[in-house]
Formats: sequence, structure tokens, C-alpha cells
Amino acid sequence: MHFVARPRRFVPVVLIALTVSACAGPDLGKQNFPRTTVTQSSRASAPDGPIDDPAVTLDAQRTVDPCAILQGGAAADVGRTVGDSLYAGGLDSCSIKVTDAGGKEVRLSLQLGDFATSLNAEEMDPVEGLPVRQYKIDEESCTVTAVTSRDPDLGISLQVTYTGGDPCGAGMTALRRVVAKMHAGPPRLNRPSNSLVAVDPCALADDAVVTEVLGRGTTKNPSGLHDCGWSGGTADADLRFTETVEPEEGEDGTAVSLAGGVTAYQKKETNAGARCTIAWTHRRTGDGEGEIVKFEYDNYHDDAAADDSCGKARRIVETILPKLPKS
Repeated sequence: MHFVARPRRFVPVVLIALTVSACAGPDLGKQNFPRTTVTQSSRASAPDGPIDDPAVTLDAQRTVDPCAILQGGAAADVGRTVGDSLYAGGLDSCSIKVTDAGGKEVRLSLQLGDFATSLNAEEMDPVEGLPVRQYKIDEESCTVTAVTSRDPDLGISLQVTYTGGDPCGAGMTALRRVVAKMHAGPPRLNRPSNSLVAVDPCALADDAVVTEVLGRGTTKNPSGLHDCGWSGGTADADLRFTETVEPEEGEDGTAVSLAGGVTAYQKKETNAGARCTIAWTHRRTGDGEGEIVKFEYDNYHDDAAADDSCGKARRIVETILPKLPKS
């Protein structure tokens, strides 16, 4: 993972932190921290029942400012910020780079509404009632996740890259701080009333139209705070809100006019099946960036060559547009 010094633009996911006791003794700034281990006796099975915590529902997390959480104590527990090293990734993630008291570099990423994978992950002690999963990627990288919802499993994830240190131990320290902040009252994104930040993407498309287009038995599930996915017998679909570079003619497809005078960019792909992506700027935020809506229709079946993928995508999109917040 490489960090590039650009203000509030980045895309990693997840976070870490490390507490340091600074009592009387040697100068910690000139020392390296020893690796630490978590013994079997400190682990416990995470709760496997329903998660009913109003502080961490998807609605509650959508408006949280992930960068403010990093700056507001979690990063300070790890070490000193290195220059201009805070990077926002869309609307729900942020990363930072710091140096610990021994001079080692620690890279932290926080992702809200992340997939809470259970594959190869350890169940750890719960944090303030939330199940916790830990996955050690390698000796210097670890991901820890507080599970906030089930079916699908989503959570608050922190990823640590810490060469020469204990990434999992640091991640657990940071996770406790983040969850505590969520319960105490987290910092919120300051957005105007027409922002997409608080909108549930799963509540917009007309269910009857989606089922007609995607096929009988269509189901939908959140794929994150600002992402909703549909799975149908004929095709799948996905609706995502993010903050990134505005789409334009060329790489993002050709310009098309949608209802209400909205200019979108439509891109059809037929390399495998039939896929169509329609993207547009909902609200400009400056410097060529904005809150972007992207809808994707994907017919992955072998007989998809004759499918009117963009026509079907447009049909669903036209049911979404009227429900988006207005200025």
C-alpha cells in the first residue's frame, strides 16, 4: 500500500492503533516496540445472536465522518501524524500514516460498513457487546472488524500495516477506541440537505420494476453504507454512492439524458455477458469531484449477447431519480 500526499483523497479501508505507556524511564522515541502476542486465554467466542445496537446501524453509520474519528484520538494513540497524510476514501473510509514512539511507520485505514469476513478469521473478545473478528494477513498486516449487522455480515473494520510491530494488537486497541466513540457520539459529516450521505440506496429503486427486469426471486441486500446489490434470476444489479472524480465522456461512456435534465454517462460492455453502467454527478463538491451515483446492470449468462442491458438499466434508474434528495 503506497500513500500519495494528496488532501482527503484515497481509497484504502480499515484502521489501527497502539497505546503507549509513557511513565518514567528511557526515551521511548529512541526505542522500537517489541512484538506482543495474544494468548488463547484472552480470546472468547463472539456473540452469535442478533445484533441490536442503535449506535452502529447502517443508518447511524452513514453520516459518520471517518477521518474525524481517526484524527480525534485513535491516531494519537498510535503516534505522531506524518505531514499531510490523512486521506478520505469516498464517503465511508479514511486512512492515515503515523510514526510510533520508536520511529516505526504505522499505516491505518478505517472502513465503515465493511464486509465482515469470517473466512480464516479468529473470533475475539467482544468489544462493547459487538462480535469481533481478527484476520492476520501476514507478519506486518492485520484486519480487525467489529460486526455491526448480520445477513449480510457488515462491520467497522480497521486494517493495520505495521512493520516491526504488532499489527493485530494495535488494531484491537484502535477498534476499542472507535467503537467507544460510536457509542459516545461520533463526529458527523457536514453536508447540505441535498447530499446523498444519509440516503439508504436499498430504499430507492421500485421493487416491482427491479423484479421484472432482473427476474423472479430477486433479492436485495446492502453491500455497505452507500451500496446496494440485487441478485435476480436473469441478471444482477448494484447501486452505489461515492465521492470521487466526476464521470465524463470517453472512459465513462457516452452522454445520455435522464429524466429531470440529468446528464449521465452510459457504458456498455460485452466482453463477458452483457453489462451496462450508468453514472452521473448528483452534487458537485469542487475540484472536479462530486457525490456520484453509479448503477450497474450485469447479465452474466451465456445467452446475454442479445440483451438490451442499457435499456434495462435505464428502466431501473428512472425509478431511482425521483427519490434522490433535491436542492
